[in-house]
Amino acid sequence: MDLLGVRNVPFMARRNYYCEFRQLIPWSVLAGLVEGQFASVVVSKTFNGSALLIAVASATPMAAFLFSLVWGMLCVGRPKIRLAMIFGAGAALCAGTTAAIPAMPYGAIWFIAQMAAAQILLAGVVTVRSAFWKSNFPHSARGQITARLQVVRFIVSILVVLVAAVLCDRDPASYRYLFPGAALCGLWGVGMLRRIHIRGERSELRGHIRRSGDGSFQREIVEPFNITTLLSPGHVLGQMYRVLRQDRRFRNYCAAQLLIGIANLMTISIIVLVVSRDLQLGYHSEFWVTLVLIQALPRLTMLGGLHRWGVLFDRLGVVRFRVVNVCCWIMSLLFGMVATLITVASDEFGDTQFLLAVFFFTMRALVQGLAFSGGALAWNLGHLHFARAQEAEIYMGIHVSLTGMRGLIAPLAGMWLWQTFQAIGWPVWLVWALAISLSLASLAIFASMARQERRFGSPRQSDGVAD
Repeated sequence: MDLLGVRNVPFMARRNYYCEFRQLIPWSVLAGLVEGQFASVVVSKTFNGSALLIAVASATPMAAFLFSLVWGMLCVGRPKIRLAMIFGAGAALCAGTTAAIPAMPYGAIWFIAQMAAAQILLAGVVTVRSAFWKSNFPHSARGQITARLQVVRFIVSILVVLVAAVLCDRDPASYRYLFPGAALCGLWGVGMLRRIHIRGERSELRGHIRRSGDGSFQREIVEPFNITTLLSPGHVLGQMYRVLRQDRRFRNYCAAQLLIGIANLMTISIIVLVVSRDLQLGYHSEFWVTLVLIQALPRLTMLGGLHRWGVLFDRLGVVRFRVVNVCCWIMSLLFGMVATLITVASDEFGDTQFLLAVFFFTMRALVQGLAFSGGALAWNLGHLHFARAQEAEIYMGIHVSLTGMRGLIAPLAGMWLWQTFQAIGWPVWLVWALAISLSLASLAIFASMARQERRFGSPRQSDGVAD
């Protein structure tokens, strides 16, 4: 029996697909607790953190991607597997040592800091893994192969989060052994990375050190960046500016992603606050129900949508695919707005309001999961639609760093707007109206790009070894 679907993968990509499939199982135990909103719920429930701390904890998973431009530049001309192992081991160490944090209010700051460090290193793994896929999987089937790998990651992470929520309902201080256990699984997954082979990496590394007759680097080869350069904000931002200035289509693509990202992320901290504090569940399993509505249900929907999104991605291309995907995000925002208003705007929050709120929060979670399953494919692979082979990691770093920028700003801005509007008596639905307006602007940019590509043709396709 071919339970992993190896026979449906192009022959030259089968071995790496099988190795990565197996590696993702233990690795996803750690990633499931680190990359999502589990930490923000722990801050709210276990540490009884303030609204500001909840917003910060909600922002850090995406804000960590600010470092991805540095990680992407670090990948140029260096062995990818070795870097992924370093990033993965560091993330496991940072997450595992949270066991030493006392379950006291002041411990929330310490907890957030360590989780942020783990998430920053996890962003390095994400950046390097994109280089795996670029080299190992052919362009014609990359979306479908990536979708299958994402299914593994999300199945494991869903199970881990649900089990963790049950344990935290029994003892809110369960994070003291949950994160060390996940860290051990993560280290197991890190060790399995050695079995993955990057196709064409040796010739690529030789190309980076190849010099012309006068000793200078050839113009078509991107020179590996030294550590001093990577630690210089001027050099890093200059590299981002150079690429965005020269590639207008990629610049427009990033602008559209920035708008839809801000629209969604500015509501994340609000959702966490409302569901964990204002939605009066009245059950002993509040931890479990909160995480189901915020994290588990979206990921369950992702499992049902990833394969279909993968087929659609390969057929439409990233730009037209994004048009369809943004429409799903807009629907999730509408459901979230209705659910939030029912919860906080009702003078008397009775059983009827509670059931309606849970229904719309559930619909929001399901549609968000559907949108997120498509967004995960486009997020991991979309930059390859624009990048030259030798700059794929830099394009990924730019795109992911912009994700981190909006991840740092949007949740904090959303929470600030929410509390400010409540304080001055303005209707809180204005926050949601702003988010929906930004998503509509993103839709307009993607639709314009799609029309241009139908009229003038697509930008250059990446010319990786596996294509």
